[in-house]
Amino acid sequence: MKKKHVVSGSVAALALSLAIGGSVFAAGEGFTDLAGVAGADKIAALQQQKLLKGDSESTFRPQAHMTNAEGVQLLANLLADVPVTKAAEGSEPAALTNVKTGAWFAPAFLTVTNHGIALPADIDPFQRMTREAFTQYLIETVEKKGNLPMINLVPKDIADDSKMTPEYQGAIQRALAWGIADLDSSGNFRPQDQVTRSEAAVMVYNALEFLKTHNYPKPE
Repeated sequence: MKKKHVVSGSVAALALSLAIGGSVFAAGEGFTDLAGVAGADKIAALQQQKLLKGDSESTFRPQAHMTNAEGVQLLANLLADVPVTKAAEGSEPAALTNVKTGAWFAPAFLTVTNHGIALPADIDPFQRMTREAFTQYLIETVEKKGNLPMINLVPKDIADDSKMTPEYQGAIQRALAWGIADLDSSGNFRPQDQVTRSEAAVMVYNALEFLKTHNYPKPE
């Protein structure tokens, strides 16, 4: 099992825009490459609300696989309005060995780890993120953002659960129970598949919809 570390410190709040990648473009008339894409309406809704950015004003590349850097940037933006706890502020920072100071994604990694979301110390920003890893980090983000309590749930049968990383199983079950993720027609989650940009965006949309009715008061 890879070691996990938490980085601390204060960072300027990022604007709440679900930017995937380092490119920054204003939302235009809409992405033109969503025809036939599952969840295209959700992706378009996020762009119309200026909550989602693509490679350009009209290009989203929905079927492209998302890198760790892009996924972490997405989660960091979700955490923009969530204060860092005093415990995190007072802890000693631990470096992520492959996240270099000055890289466009470095502030996002700092934001995510400051909020207590544990990333592997040797995470490679340029490696493609798996579906199970994105789900794990997204559910942690949802729980931080919504101040959600611990819950007990009846686990769903997942045909390929033997392929899951054990410590990710709980988050995957919560994602399924909360309607943030779903199984394919064969009952598989495909945990080791690389998550696409469209899959990640749809899950984020579902997560924000879930939080509208499951957002608990923040502790003082």
